Amino acid sequence: MMPLKKGPEPITDLLDFYDRWPSLRGSMTALSEDDSLSEDERETLSWLILLADRVGPADLRD
Repeated sequence: MMPLKKGPEPITDLLDFYDRWPSLRGSMTALSEDDSLSEDERETLSWLILLADRVGPADLRD
């Protein structure tokens, strides 16, 4: 999977994504309200945001 770019370094794994989620959330929320996405895409992204909000450290253990 191609790493997501956010800031100077790409996101490298799920733990890194979890650590950065607070800084990513605002832009993802704005994108989920953007009319350039279809209604289905906006709804899917909104559900993914809710899912990411509920992930915690215990969920990331191997």
